[in-house]
Amino acid sequence: MEALIFGTLYLTIGILVRKFPNLLAGYNSLTQSDRENAKKNGLQFYASLLFSLMGILAFTGYPLSIWLDSPQLIVGIPIMVTIVGMILAIVGLNLLVNNKFR
Repeated sequence: MEALIFGTLYLTIGILVRKFPNLLAGYNSLTQSDRENAKKNGLQFYASLLFSLMGILAFTGYPLSIWLDSPQLIVGIPIMVTIVGMILAIVGLNLLVNNKFR
């Protein structure tokens, strides 16, 4: 059940971040030039895609744990998805904000 709650939460965050990038931590403290650079580099798209993929992985983890007949995976999958997703978020979003790719 936790996997479904986390999946719904991540999908909701993914949709909201696409429309309202101010929900991202630290976005309001960026200078105007850094915000423009982040938009050009696809910060909103990356964050939205990342959270949406985290939600999809959490959703697919629930039937996978039932199919494998392993109830401890139901609790472990959302935790693993959260840890891996946050590592990718920190590294990827930092690159998109600070580097001048385009």
